[in-house]
Amino acid sequence: MNIRHGFSGPYGSAAQNRLAPAKDLDLLHIGRVLWRGRATIVALGMVGLLLGAIYSFGIARPKYAATALLVLQQPRDPIMDRNSDIQALSSDLSDMNTELHIIRSRGLVRGLVEQLDLTRDAEFNPALRSGMGFLPNASNGPLAAADTDADERVLRNVQNAISARVQRNTRIFSISATSEDRNKAAQMANALAALYLQDQVETKFSAAEDAVTWLSDRVGVLQQELAAREEAVAAMSARMALTSVEGLAIANARLKDARARLNGLQRNAAMDQVKGQSNTTQQRLELQKAALQRSIIELESAVAAQGADLTQLQQLEREAQATRVLYETLLSRLKEASALGGLQQADARVLSAASVGTYQSLQKGLIMLLSMLAGMFAAGIYVLSKQFLHAGFRTADELEQATGKPVLGQIPVIPVEDRSELVPFLADHPTAAVVEAVRNLRTSLLMSNIDQPPQVILTASAMPGEGKTTQAVALAQNLAGLGKRVLLIEGDIRRRTLTQYVADAPERGIVSVLAGDLSLSDGAHHVPALGADVLLGEVTQTSAADIFASRRFEELMKEARAAYDMIVIDSPPVLVVPDARVIARHADAIIFMVAWDKTTRRQVGEGLRQFQMANCAVTGLVLSQVRPGEMARYGYGDANPVYAGFGDGYYGAT
Repeated sequence: MNIRHGFSGPYGSAAQNRLAPAKDLDLLHIGRVLWRGRATIVALGMVGLLLGAIYSFGIARPKYAATALLVLQQPRDPIMDRNSDIQALSSDLSDMNTELHIIRSRGLVRGLVEQLDLTRDAEFNPALRSGMGFLPNASNGPLAAADTDADERVLRNVQNAISARVQRNTRIFSISATSEDRNKAAQMANALAALYLQDQVETKFSAAEDAVTWLSDRVGVLQQELAAREEAVAAMSARMALTSVEGLAIANARLKDARARLNGLQRNAAMDQVKGQSNTTQQRLELQKAALQRSIIELESAVAAQGADLTQLQQLEREAQATRVLYETLLSRLKEASALGGLQQADARVLSAASVGTYQSLQKGLIMLLSMLAGMFAAGIYVLSKQFLHAGFRTADELEQATGKPVLGQIPVIPVEDRSELVPFLADHPTAAVVEAVRNLRTSLLMSNIDQPPQVILTASAMPGEGKTTQAVALAQNLAGLGKRVLLIEGDIRRRTLTQYVADAPERGIVSVLAGDLSLSDGAHHVPALGADVLLGEVTQTSAADIFASRRFEELMKEARAAYDMIVIDSPPVLVVPDARVIARHADAIIFMVAWDKTTRRQVGEGLRQFQMANCAVTGLVLSQVRPGEMARYGYGDANPVYAGFGDGYYGAT
């Protein structure tokens, strides 16, 4: 009975989509997966805890922190407060934060390194710990090293060990130093605080010196300018002789009087002319008018000259006075700056010097806890990846949903170490769980078509090593247990592995039968422990596909159908050679083996497609080589009672 399907079978695009590994996840399922993997999670958590303890107590070095407190203060000297050219440090938060950056600046840190000679300290100079340290160059100072990179590493390490911060709502800020040595931490904090205060004083003193220098230069220039202006005033005064504001006023009065007299003469002359005075009188009046006019002209010229000179003199005097005031002011400031230059003090003071450092790190308990959590997290990721990131199939439901084909059986790994032990195991353990699984497969297969049960059964797989031959032998033995005449044919004549399952296997087999050298009854080797006849493969130079496609093989199958109740054919992998598709034309049922958690979805899909292209329908699938222990750990134990332990008492010992 041959079962045929066209290309309209279940392996179209929909089936390909089903073979995709997409899977919905839910939190409950994830929780169950993690709970099943709790042993792994706890074990890796303990490993992480142990590693954290080893690091905390054996490898890592403890750290100690010491803190010095500084407080901002306003200048108390009234002279400095009133007259100092250098502005005191503001208590504004932004200014204080600026000071924090100054504390950790390269200049101050370099001074700290030089003062404490930290280039020779292995804590800050890793080169010394590795035995490749450098020695400072005495001629160029303690920090002049042959290795510039090592010098920079020391500076960076010391900077990283220094921290500074402002205490909230106060004018107090702290300088902290971290070191592996308690005393060194306090020494570093106090030394850096002292360097910071010294830097403040030096900065102010430098600014004061700059101010004194500028004032000295400016006072000298003003002194020369004042002398020149005073000389100009003196020269102008000498040239003007008796000219003064009072003299100018007298000259103006005389000019006014002369103009009045001239006006009077002009009126008298006009009246005399009307009265008809003598010529002598008129001439006298004209002479007087001429004399007054000349006098007025002279007086006007004198008044104008004296006024211009006086204006120029007053301008020179004002300029000289302004220069004198500026000179005296800057001279006074110069004297004050010179006197205050040596009185500069820092705008901050040490409120509390750093004492011996206190234990800061490592937080051993925290490190151990984090290490344990990291181990548990890694274990959780591993457990989840093992659960979800797999390309194979772990349950019959997954396989059925992906392929649209029924799963006829789930066969555990048979507990034998060698292929020659399989037949004795099947005979000696008829009630073992794995034998019962094969029996369930036999039942499902025979009931796949109740009206006309299959007589010729082909076992196939996509790739080698998926338990195909093992299942063929086990199925033949199980069918023989029903009292049927069973023939097991080795269709994989290229590899011929069936001889490893059968003791005392004959040299000749199917090739000799097909060649007519032997009859089927003579070529079939009866195996008493198996309860069935076996037709083994032979070495041949002819293509195996051609042999199974021959008319003689078709006749052999007709002869076998007449001589036996059940025929089981073990075929080669369908994705490796075409033999399985050729043999499938003579089969009534095709069972396709899928190795548990091994055969990929792509391989299963392509294997089924190969049978579809040959117009041969796969009857059902078998999930083979199932590992019950791992299946239970993955949470699939309830899919089959054998794997969940519910079959205890029903199955014999293996």
